[in-house]
Amino acid sequence: MSSRKLIIGGIEILMPASFTLRQIYEPQQAVSRVRMMDGSLTQQTAWRDKLVTEISGDGIAPAGFQLIDWSQPVVIKCIAERAVSSASNVIAVHPSRRADYGVQGRALVGNRFVNTPVSMDGDEATLTPVANAIGYQAYYWPELICYADPPRETRGARNADYGWSLTAEEI
Repeated sequence: MSSRKLIIGGIEILMPASFTLRQIYEPQQAVSRVRMMDGSLTQQTAWRDKLVTEISGDGIAPAGFQLIDWSQPVVIKCIAERAVSSASNVIAVHPSRRADYGVQGRALVGNRFVNTPVSMDGDEATLTPVANAIGYQAYYWPELICYADPPRETRGARNADYGWSLTAEEI
């Protein structure tokens, strides 16, 4: 498997600015729970399935974000994969995924994962069945359209290390 590339606003974050990378996904939703007069709980959902992502990196060079127009939506080609698990080998995968990286499959056999080929039909992944598998997992790399503020950037006291972090909210 080739090395994965983080791309933010069309800018590839190069290795000297990303010796360490960390990406966090936080699901967002508009959900409220209300107790009824009889004490039962009901849930009302206006929307769900949006993400906030936090990305940070460290290296020996700045990341080079200065030409990104942060007042406009930014496309983030994510570096951290997400997964959908199922007892079935046919799995619906989120449509907001990177086209440059295919969906990958693995089967859970005993207590370990075994890679297995995947064929896609739209957003449905069909993983090749594996003998004795007790479950399957399709994983993919999201491509998010977000609003974000310019990232925080730091420089170490010895001028040899740089860091950056940003938070972005999916539109």
